[in-house]
Amino acid sequence: MTSRSLGHRAPLLWLVLPLIAGLAAGKVGEVAPVPWLLGGALVAAVAANVAANVAAWRVSRWWAPALGAAMFLAGSASYTLHRARLPAWEALPPREVRVSLQVDRVFPQVDGKRAVGLATVRRADDPIGDVTGQRVYFSLTLRKGEAAPVRSAVISAAGVLAPLARNPPADSFDGYLASAGMNFRLSRGRVLAVEQPPTRYHAFLERTAAKLNELLSAGVATKRPELAAVFRAMMLGQKHELSDEQDALFMHSGTMHLFAINGLHIGVVAMALHALLAAMRCPRPVAAVVTLAVLWLDVDTTGASPSAVRAFILIACYEAAVVLRRPANGIAALAAAALIVLLVEP
Repeated sequence: MTSRSLGHRAPLLWLVLPLIAGLAAGKVGEVAPVPWLLGGALVAAVAANVAANVAAWRVSRWWAPALGAAMFLAGSASYTLHRARLPAWEALPPREVRVSLQVDRVFPQVDGKRAVGLATVRRADDPIGDVTGQRVYFSLTLRKGEAAPVRSAVISAAGVLAPLARNPPADSFDGYLASAGMNFRLSRGRVLAVEQPPTRYHAFLERTAAKLNELLSAGVATKRPELAAVFRAMMLGQKHELSDEQDALFMHSGTMHLFAINGLHIGVVAMALHALLAAMRCPRPVAAVVTLAVLWLDVDTTGASPSAVRAFILIACYEAAVVLRRPANGIAALAAAALIVLLVEP
């Protein structure tokens, strides 16, 4: 009975759920100044620790509301600190700027005439020097024959920098950007120079993605280009490769999610790897290391989308529990993955 009970518990939910509530409250509006929030979280955490270790209080479970309050206040402070939005930006008008950007993510485009993605401002001249360190959405027009920048590359770009509203409509693209912690978007931009090439690791990922693209097209690209497009979309997440007819067909049939590199994709790859390694009688610790290494290569080669990274962390938590011979279950792994993600990038 004890082992079965342990195998169905997810104690980290005591931390995750109030943390999510605090982050949501912080997004809606500033609950209180950050020092007050952090001070209150510290006091509540100390109270929870005392209540959990004093017999009379432990029986009455006073530690639970104290722990919840601590995580709620910490979540509200975490959102404010990660968003790092200055009040002066609320009235900042759009303006022509020249900035240095480190590319974090690039969204594939069909026509190849634009480079669109997310980046971190590494340098900005006055009077917008305070945006240094901010993540921004960029849209850059590429010259003929110019390739889109690769992740981790540092580029000099010029364009129009405009602030986002603090809480734009959730169903809008600005709402997506705000939820990702961004305060600005750079539009109508152009690349002036490449200040620093991508790291060797990201250059390797770019070559690997090109090689996989080539392998998935071998033998069918010339005779059945529409089938090759489906292969690339399903295995590499390149949904822009689908034709308008294919896009409409999969959208209307409710199967477009099959082409997203998310939990379903990562889970299928993990199960296939486990089945292969089990057939080879590979020891479980070695199988876990190999599975996670291949999974991360898959996640990072396809662009490291947030949903894919979350799924990878979930599987890593489950694998770690199994290898360390700890009680493992899906809810506990999900709670651990959610806590890690929310602490690192809420």
